[in-house]
Amino acid sequence: MPIADHVPPHPSGGTRRVVVFACGDPLRGDDSVAHVACRALPPEALARADVNLTGALEAEHLRDLGAGTRAIVVDAVIGPAPGELVEMELMEMSRRAEPVVTTSTHQLPLDQVVAIGQLLRDEPVIGRFIGLAIESVGVGEEPSEQVAASVPTLTAAVARAVSELDAETPDT
Repeated sequence: MPIADHVPPHPSGGTRRVVVFACGDPLRGDDSVAHVACRALPPEALARADVNLTGALEAEHLRDLGAGTRAIVVDAVIGPAPGELVEMELMEMSRRAEPVVTTSTHQLPLDQVVAIGQLLRDEPVIGRFIGLAIESVGVGEEPSEQVAASVPTLTAAVARAVSELDAETPDT
């Protein structure tokens, strides 16, 4: 499973039971928000999570999670007002009346990638989706002002999710 990049963990080491997948393209303006936010995670979150910077989430990413591992998928979304945070449990994604529209080029729509990942694992993927609504995706552009100002909110949401999911993960 190719992973584009990895954020170095906090030096405390230890086994991490939460994996963060930061989706997007750092060279496409607002589409870089997940990478920027996850690179800014505080040391406490980095000590509790493995952070993978990836272009698009693939079902194999979820299939290959270890038993008891929780997942957080972070991506840019289209639809809500720019800068708005969108959070939901991964299990809820396929039950929504309207799909979550992300900007990353996933194999399929993200809710379908998550559903296939769960089928391939033969067990539910426990975790969250956290997205930040964006306004433009232009190659070589900088993130828009409103979206860039919202990145700390995204970072805080990911850090909070890491803490919550790690706390609820049973020891294996």
